[in-house]
Amino acid sequence: MAFLIGKQAHGSTSCALIAAVIASAWAASAVAQVPDAALAESLFREGKRLSGEHKFAEACPKFAESYKLDPGLGTLLNLAACHESEGKPASAWAEFSDASARAKREGDNDRAQLADEHVRALEPKLSHITIAVAPGAAIPGLVVKFDSRELSSAALGMSIPIDPGKHQIEASAPGKQSYSQTLDAPAAGATATVTVPLLQDAPNGAPAVAPVVAPAAAGPTPPAAAPAVTEAPTSDGAKSHVAVIASGVATGAFVVGATITGILYSSKRSDFNSANSEQDPSRFDKRDSAKTLGTVNLVLTGGALISAGFLVYFLATGSHESAPAQAAKLQVIPDIGPTGGGLTLRGTL
Repeated sequence: MAFLIGKQAHGSTSCALIAAVIASAWAASAVAQVPDAALAESLFREGKRLSGEHKFAEACPKFAESYKLDPGLGTLLNLAACHESEGKPASAWAEFSDASARAKREGDNDRAQLADEHVRALEPKLSHITIAVAPGAAIPGLVVKFDSRELSSAALGMSIPIDPGKHQIEASAPGKQSYSQTLDAPAAGATATVTVPLLQDAPNGAPAVAPVVAPAAAGPTPPAAAPAVTEAPTSDGAKSHVAVIASGVATGAFVVGATITGILYSSKRSDFNSANSEQDPSRFDKRDSAKTLGTVNLVLTGGALISAGFLVYFLATGSHESAPAQAAKLQVIPDIGPTGGGLTLRGTL
């Protein structure tokens, strides 16, 4: 039975063993994503609870961490709304702008309209700062930071929206004294301008000279290294044994992951259906959570089937590894791309 047209490989056990190990690692990685999704959901729910109690300073970090673990559009919108309620219009404006662009890419017109309305409402409330560099101050190695974040040269001279409160501007360069200034954000609609001056030379700021290291005195010639001992190749029987174990571990990991995500998906789907029937505003968040878990469950279920197939194959052929060329030949090739990965089977049975 031909799986795919291509060159048949000799030493099929070695190729299949590599594939089984890759499948095991893939399973472990996929299962590891399940706790992240669960933690993201727990953080999101805690953020919603704290927001409902108007504890925005505590709620916003929960939403931020949830979005870091599982960057859903609904979580981003909740984070933006939290920052808006917390009194951080610049942070909220940036997040609503990002959410609007993302919703438009995904064809979610309702959320795009919601985000655009908040962007327009926040723009008059924004304070701005412009950080410029004095003539002659833009020396090689100059680093300008705003609130500990390094600014690129393209950002210098531009108007930057900022949240209310105190902000710090720092500048440094090799062999120069550092510059630092703290200022309060201006009133809503106003712009503060800060000019980084020409940095002064640091005391004793001459470039350091690397010490000259004297060559070590010649000593006796070390004895020649002993020839490396070549490890005996693993027997076909040992390879088969390891392949069975690796594919068994992969199958077990996939099954566990598929079971957990299947249960979570069923629960999330039920929550979405209930919220959708009641036109609950949180139905979009529940839909995204269910969709993510459904995708992960589908991947894990497919992985379980593939790794189980490997396990059956290894168990069926383990006692015939020393058969001549007439035995089945199978080549397993990892297929890894920028958006995912998988395995390609080539050869015949």
